Amino acid sequence: MEQTINFKLLATWEYSEKEWNEFVDIEKANKKEDNIYFGIGILVLGTFGLMILRQTSFLMGLLFATPLALLIPFLRFKFSYPHLKKNAKKPYIKIFSDHLEINKHIIDLSGKRKRLKNIKIIDAVNQRKLLEFDVQWITAKGPTNDEFRILIPKNKLNEATTILKTIK
Repeated sequence: MEQTINFKLLATWEYSEKEWNEFVDIEKANKKEDNIYFGIGILVLGTFGLMILRQTSFLMGLLFATPLALLIPFLRFKFSYPHLKKNAKKPYIKIFSDHLEINKHIIDLSGKRKRLKNIKIIDAVNQRKLLEFDVQWITAKGPTNDEFRILIPKNKLNEATTILKTIK
């Protein structure tokens, strides 16, 4: 039985070490901000959820929700974004129709359980542009999503626009 490969290489982008390190700083700042909001959401909903559903006091609800509000975003960042490491040797990104390969790390964009909800070009600091992939999957509590952003090299903006049109 032959296995068919169902993806198409759309682009390969290589970066200097300096460019890559700047991108990692930008993206870690974006992810840190996302995780802060996520942690605040856990803290607020967890505290009031415990107060309402378990009739706990505000202080007790806060006491139980705080470790989760700190731990879950921390673990989410550590395990979900292993490709965001500085000082990579010959950093590169390969964009396929259904996944990204970032320095040997594979990020699925679509498949049996995931789908690409949106793709767009966004502005970043230092007049740089990022290609943002919004990936969605279904959980027991409903759909959830995550954004993966990649740095568009300065001379590849037209190629990024073509990729955007191709994938959409």
